[in-house]
Amino acid sequence: KVLVKKMNDQTVAAKDIGGGIVGTLVRFSWRCSACVSGLVALVAGALYWKQDSLLYFPTIGGVPRHPSQNPRRYRSPSEHDVPFETHMIKCEDGVTIHSWLLYHPSSSNNKEIPTIIFFHGNAGNIGLRLPNAVQMYHYLQANIWLVEYRGFGDSDDAVVNEKGLKLDAEAVLKYAHDQNNTMSNVNVEKLFVFGRSLGGAVAFHMAKFAQVSKYPLAGVLVENTFVSISTMVDHLMPYIAPLKSLVLRIGWNSGEIAPTINIPTMFLAGAQDTLVPHGHMLELFTRMKNSKTDNLVRMHVVKQGTHNETWMQGGKAYWVAIKRFLHDVLSAEEHNDGRAVTKHGTGVFQRKTSTSTTECTEASSSSVTNESIEVSMGSNDGEDAAGMISSVGNFMGMAREATRSVAAGRGGNPSAPSKKKE
Repeated sequence: KVLVKKMNDQTVAAKDIGGGIVGTLVRFSWRCSACVSGLVALVAGALYWKQDSLLYFPTIGGVPRHPSQNPRRYRSPSEHDVPFETHMIKCEDGVTIHSWLLYHPSSSNNKEIPTIIFFHGNAGNIGLRLPNAVQMYHYLQANIWLVEYRGFGDSDDAVVNEKGLKLDAEAVLKYAHDQNNTMSNVNVEKLFVFGRSLGGAVAFHMAKFAQVSKYPLAGVLVENTFVSISTMVDHLMPYIAPLKSLVLRIGWNSGEIAPTINIPTMFLAGAQDTLVPHGHMLELFTRMKNSKTDNLVRMHVVKQGTHNETWMQGGKAYWVAIKRFLHDVLSAEEHNDGRAVTKHGTGVFQRKTSTSTTECTEASSSSVTNESIEVSMGSNDGEDAAGMISSVGNFMGMAREATRSVAAGRGGNPSAPSKKKE
């Protein structure tokens, strides 16, 4: 009896110990789940309320907000001996945005000179884009209209978000077509829009707005831009991706817009872009090329091109490709008496322009024809891109490298003509 009692006591004790371990494990698991759920809720809440500040950077690091605070040669087009006008543009919601129009002195008499609206990326002021804009100005023999988003540079302080930037784009186009503006050097029939990275999404919105509002827009050029913010979240924040349907408020869905655009479009892509994967540009190109709109679409790929540096790494072939696109669009429109330029169009678009298409067509849809894709090895002039920046990195380093080829042989003369226009 004593032995049986001891065995029963041991069994009860064992059960108590086992129950205690199980209970502890259950309580621990519940607490872990509560912590994880709380952390997920905290991250989701932060993303919901702070996502705009994660995308838009009017200032970053030691980079000043205003162009006048930049180092020399990044303060004003006058430092590059380029005549320019300052235009302050009022948006529909009352916000005023700042812009520089770099114009060719002969453009007031020569209406054949095109004007390219330049939408920059997600960080920094337009002064930091001057080396790029000045090269555009000289190589393409075009007026370059640098636009600064709300909250950036010398534009009004305002909440920076997708809705606001879309209003900025619409205001620029309306201003260009306003007969009361003072832009005597711009032929609105030869107006193109260029956008890099975030600027590409802004450019696509302008194209959509132009099409719906019946404003003439000769062509669209986008460089290293994305399909949508949603697809970028998949790439940059894969662990947050399952929550994006709950918290993501930013759209910038160029993937939906591109197939609907009936305006000649050129894609400029760096195949080594690690910030916006090259597949985004191929996807946009493919969607537009395979769309039901009868539209001219071309792509120029710089094989060694990276996100912000494709224009430097592309060498002469980069500029030649853009210049040919501008020329062909304007020539075809003239031939068609101003009617829309199409994929099939006139003879100027039936010429094959590819130098090599293997790498591109393997990564893109097999239904996309090779004749609209051009691949360039890029520049071999010794440019070192390794130390350059991502879209939220050291802008001074980029500007310093970018200006070398432009500054050589051109002194910075602050006395170059400038006119301020309201």
